Amino acid sequence: TIYVVIGSDTDPDRPGFIPGHHAEEGKSWRGMIEGVPRAKEALSKLLDNSGHPPVFTWCLRADYQMHALNGSYSFIMETHRDFLSDLERTGDELAWHPHFWNMDKSSGKWYQEILDVDWQVQMLKDAFAAYSSHFPGRPKSVRMGWDYHNNRTLATLAELGIAVDFSGIPGWKIDPPSGGKGGYNCYDWRITPNSPYYPSRNDYRRPSRAGEEHLSILEAPNFVSTSFFWGTFGGSVMSAKMKNAKPLFRSLSRPTYWIAVTGKRFLFAPLLSKVEKVLARQ
Repeated sequence: TIYVVIGSDTDPDRPGFIPGHHAEEGKSWRGMIEGVPRAKEALSKLLDNSGHPPVFTWCLRADYQMHALNGSYSFIMETHRDFLSDLERTGDELAWHPHFWNMDKSSGKWYQEILDVDWQVQMLKDAFAAYSSHFPGRPKSVRMGWDYHNNRTLATLAELGIAVDFSGIPGWKIDPPSGGKGGYNCYDWRITPNSPYYPSRNDYRRPSRAGEEHLSILEAPNFVSTSFFWGTFGGSVMSAKMKNAKPLFRSLSRPTYWIAVTGKRFLFAPLLSKVEKVLARQ
């Protein structure tokens, strides 16, 4: 039996993504309101061996940026409650996708907060309280913005009662910028295994070892391929995107191929091949 989680980050619209549509920062959700039903309809005839169509895990934004732009951490829950409740009635899950966007007041620009961990922890607590006040008992699963975690942020999710985090990308690490504040995609899952585990309190990236305490939250990493060819291909693409050679060099020692949703089927072939190999071993 294979269990597949179809997780989707549910962010506000971004300028330029929908032709002819003006997306006001943080306030326009046409991609969700129109896109979610289309996605569900497109896959409604894809049934499992029990005759059930796919269900989705919609990871909703509730974080400081939503609060700053809209006056409330739970803006999306307040303005689209009926829409979200209807998704739950069809079997979908309402999950959480908090970003650590913070505002540099001197420049007026958003950046990924990675230095002030106290701020990160308090933001998670405040946003969770707002989210669960509208949907009690939820969320139970999380995919972090930009897949970022550290020991304290993952421990905080466990303390809040989150059951599953699926932010991990085994083998991937993106270094923080060398200086200054700016939008950046930074995370570290370099040593993470390609299977679910209960994280060590000492190192969120791996399971606990003998004598170590583990967190109560399950880390269910994104499934990746370890093909050398596709791993180095992914590393070269990431190096070009980040303008940094380190992802390519790291892919040579630990090939890791991971891709988000795309219309190009052949790009999924390495992942499907890896699934078949794992099943054959079991």
